[in-house]
Parts: sequence; C-alpha cells; structure tokens
Amino acid sequence: MQTRQQALATLSAELEAFQRLVATLDGDDWSRPTASAGWTVRDLVAHVAGQFEEQASFGTFRRRLREAKRRYPDRIVLDAHNQLQIDELAGRPTEELKGHLNHHVPLALKAIRRTPGLVRRLPSTIFFPEPALPDRRMSYLFDVLTSRDTWMHRLEIADATGRPFTVDDHDRAVVERVLFDLDRAWTGPGLTIELTGDITGVWTLGNDEKQTVDGLTLMRNLSGRGGLEPDHPLSDARVVF
Repeated sequence: MQTRQQALATLSAELEAFQRLVATLDGDDWSRPTASAGWTVRDLVAHVAGQFEEQASFGTFRRRLREAKRRYPDRIVLDAHNQLQIDELAGRPTEELKGHLNHHVPLALKAIRRTPGLVRRLPSTIFFPEPALPDRRMSYLFDVLTSRDTWMHRLEIADATGRPFTVDDHDRAVVERVLFDLDRAWTGPGLTIELTGDITGVWTLGNDEKQTVDGLTLMRNLSGRGGLEPDHPLSDARVVF
C-alpha cells in the first residue's frame, strides 16, 4: 500500500509520461479509434485534460456534473460526466487541447496535494453513485483511480497509434495496486499470477494453480478491454480503472 505522498509521486510520474506521449502525436494519430468503445485518441486526451482541469477547479467539476445529468439523463452519472468533458474539449484545435492539458496538470497536482483530510474522507458516492468501488472514500479517487485511469488511457493511446509504452518504477506501483484490488475481490480458486513482458512479478490469489500472463495484457483485460482467452481463469475478472 502506498502512502499519500507515494501516491502523489506515482500520479506525478504518470502525468509526465502521459504528456510525453501526447506530445509525440500528430496527423492521423488523433482520429484513431481506441479500446474505449466509441472514443478516438482525441477523445481520450480531451477526457484526461477535462479530469485534471476539474481537479484544479471544483467549480468546473460541479458545473459539468450538473450539465451532464441534464444532457444525458439515461446514462450513469460517471459516463455522462465523461462524455461532457469530450463534448466541451475534443473539438478544440490540437495545439490548444495539448496546451489545455499541460496548463492544468500542475494546477491539479497542487490542488490534490492540498486537499484536506475532511474532503478525502467524504464518500465518493455523493458525486458518482456508480460504479461500485472497493473503497468509497474520495481519497481512493485521488490516490488510486486518478493514476490508474490515466495509465490505462496512456496504454490505449500507445496501442492505437503504435507508439512504445514506456515503463518505469511508477508503472509497477500502478500494477501492484490493481492486483491488490483484484485480490481483495477474488472469489475464485487459489491462483498464482506470474507477470511477464514489460512489467514482471509474482502475485498470489490463494495458493493453488499458477498462471503466467503478460502484464499489460492482464491490465487490459482486468479493465474490460479484452486480451485473455475466454477459458483463462482471469478472463472474467474485473478491476475498476
């Protein structure tokens, strides 16, 4: 488990990696489809830029939340809210969108660092009743899901554009927390997971069967983006990203 300061360091490193990848995008890269159904690379960047704009400005978050509920009443609040971020930002010129992201990232990190304990202990369900989370406190959003969501979107962009997915110590921290959450929810038979590829390690969900699996493939599958064969014991396992 990471401390609050370690979680912030992981988020900062992930945002640097995300910005570096976005800086390499050009031409047709922006219109390529991604594993997030219906979203292009441009949509993903708009979504991430919108998220950190809102981390820096609670007023922007509240406005979008209200408007999303009004505009998309048939969607769960989280999906409606994400779509509104794309509605507002994806149509901007490419350089303006990149500038929007780069401007708000340091402001968001500063705001997260200063978030008081009272706010961190609030239930996230007051904003997003769905989906169910393993930890309902706002601190879980700040310390875990913000990094994890950005990390998965970076992986999607790399997959969609053929860019390399660069890995360092902070990527391992993200993956370790995913597997920690998987272990907390696991109800299947005992299983030992050996990750191969760019991210390696061994994790135990019980103590019986051992499965060797590519680390990035497992992360894609746990997020609901596919990758494992249907008969794989982890094919139906899911972790919130």
